[in-house]
Amino acid sequence: MRCIFRRLTAAGAGRRWTVPVLQDPCLFIPRVPGAAVPHLYSTGAWYRMDLPGPSPRERGSQERRGERTSILKSPGFLEVGGLSREGLTELLQRSLVYRAGPLVALNKPPGLPITGDELSLSTVLPDLQGALSLSGELHVVKTAARDHHTTNHLEDNFRKARRQKTPTATYWAVTVGTPDPPEGEIDVPLKLQTIGALQLVVPDLSPSRGSVSRREVKRTRTRYRVLDSGAGCYLLQLQPLSTFQSQLQVHLSVKLSPVLGDHVYSPRVGRVLGVPISLPVETTLPRTQVLQEALLRRMRLTQQQMHRMPLHLHLLQLHLPALGKGRKETAVTAPPPEYFLRTLCLLGLTPPEGRG
Repeated sequence: MRCIFRRLTAAGAGRRWTVPVLQDPCLFIPRVPGAAVPHLYSTGAWYRMDLPGPSPRERGSQERRGERTSILKSPGFLEVGGLSREGLTELLQRSLVYRAGPLVALNKPPGLPITGDELSLSTVLPDLQGALSLSGELHVVKTAARDHHTTNHLEDNFRKARRQKTPTATYWAVTVGTPDPPEGEIDVPLKLQTIGALQLVVPDLSPSRGSVSRREVKRTRTRYRVLDSGAGCYLLQLQPLSTFQSQLQVHLSVKLSPVLGDHVYSPRVGRVLGVPISLPVETTLPRTQVLQEALLRRMRLTQQQMHRMPLHLHLLQLHLPALGKGRKETAVTAPPPEYFLRTLCLLGLTPPEGRG
């Protein structure tokens, strides 16, 4: 769920725009005069921004129906796999909604892969470039060393924050089970390992000094705190103090509290007489997450529908450094997507700001 940068080069002007794409459904809008930070709105809310709202009677009827509706029927859950190339391009075109100095933000729908030979963000970039009337190149920038000085400045700031153990990103996650204790840090070295035909992230609890120096293993750390609990699930606040592929999902699986909708690393957590246990990572391959019957009923789902369950891991806030003289640091906040909020409602989980 990291922040990936893109570059737009304007024809003739030689100006390059760094585009952070948050891997959660969020839309940026310009800062309201007098407001402390720019806010982001969920995809569903943005789609209905210009539509007339329902009457109080209609709204009450919708809310009562929503209490009995699974997230798979929620209007906030968009399955991008069902979109055509043209439809995805149009969606991404509408998602270019925030620009501040050298930064513009692009909404990436959940479930849309960054790269791939089929329908992905990378494959539709040429179409998006034409739709936005950009004569320059639009592409994914994976390393700051090759990009504009703005990207270098951002990456340098993030590296400095990690060295100082200062979190720059805050996530929310819904987990099945809770880490023990309810607040603390997960300090687990991680590495990539080929298991079967897949390359997966696995913990290495006792790495050698040589494996760390050769960068075969990376020491990773995540700060966490339980915000609320209900129906055997938990709402967690996560603040990674390092960066590694799938770090948050793997860390939570190690703590026997996998993320809801994690079909890759949650199978590493099994149950014996209802008690969660760790299964061997070398023999546990990705598969559809299995939930207990009581939780499925609470979610208005069947196990046969679980393959459609989206990952409940959301980038809530990202702190950006000051870009240029006279500018201040910016905290960009992204409210969770509609399906995430529906899950909180179904499970009886209340975000901190929603408590009385």
